[in-house]
Amino acid sequence: MTQASKNQTQDQAIAELILAIRSKELSKILSAYQVQDDKGRAAQLKFCYETGESQPNRYADYQNIAAQCIAAHGLPSGIIAGLNNNDRVNFFMPALQASDSFTQTNHQGNTFLHALFANTEQSPPPFNFIRSLLLFERNESLANTLRVRNQNKLTPLECYFIYSLDEQLLPEHELTALFALIEAEQSDNTPVLKNNLAQVKAAMKNRNITLNAQNQTLLIVASYYQVDINQVCQLH
Repeated sequence: MTQASKNQTQDQAIAELILAIRSKELSKILSAYQVQDDKGRAAQLKFCYETGESQPNRYADYQNIAAQCIAAHGLPSGIIAGLNNNDRVNFFMPALQASDSFTQTNHQGNTFLHALFANTEQSPPPFNFIRSLLLFERNESLANTLRVRNQNKLTPLECYFIYSLDEQLLPEHELTALFALIEAEQSDNTPVLKNNLAQVKAAMKNRNITLNAQNQTLLIVASYYQVDINQVCQLH
């Protein structure tokens, strides 16, 4: 299928959803979503998000439509990589909760937390927000999501270490939340893969992160891998 054909198919999926929404009948909306393939559903959900963002008075309506569709017929894996900033996660959070899709992965084995924590354009990641969900929503499956390893054997927090960790000091509330997430990930005694520490150190070297024991960045990494901070300071 050519790119033009793909775009036409996705445009048709969106048009069918719009017609269903205008009918104001939930059954028609769910049916318009159900008949689509993964890409068609992803296009429809993207439309809901963009419309909700551009029309604040209809935000809750489109958020609810997305939640109803996903709860009834699943989260398309193609949308997971796009859940990489606060606005998108906030919009789709009711859907993720209603469908218990926190641990769902895409073709790279990434959950939405992998995408969120690896996003270099959002620094720091919203650790406090995720911790709040753990505390107040009692989402055990969200804790399990912290333990999911992608195809490169990396957890979401390890993706943060490798792709977006820098020397900028974290605000105190975010630092506290990050340590709480580390504790939540490791609370079931699942061992860390200390071999991954070499990847993290290589990434820090590439970004010219100062390797000394006074660096907050190294303290975080040492705490995660449960090693002496001097071990993190040593590149080899």
